Amino acid sequence: MDDRLNAQWAADVPASDPRFVLAVMTRIEQRRFRRELARTMGLALCAVVLLGLLAPTVEFAWRDAVAPYAISNMAIFLMLMGITLALPYLFPAAND
Repeated sequence: MDDRLNAQWAADVPASDPRFVLAVMTRIEQRRFRRELARTMGLALCAVVLLGLLAPTVEFAWRDAVAPYAISNMAIFLMLMGITLALPYLFPAAND
């Protein structure tokens, strides 16, 4: 029995296991993706809530000052969506 164990210990064992490394890196990236997705969804929810709270007061100023120059409501949507998607890149996730 000792001879077999000594032979296994003496065998050429690779310094790292590629499958294990890939599994660990996959879990790390999935955790990072979930964290960034939660942050983006939180920012989107905050934007919707703030827009809902400010919409009645901003409506008058929008209608009189900005609306005649705006192309359509699609421009507003694209601007808000761009801000929502750009904010996570301005504040990158911590590498835990």
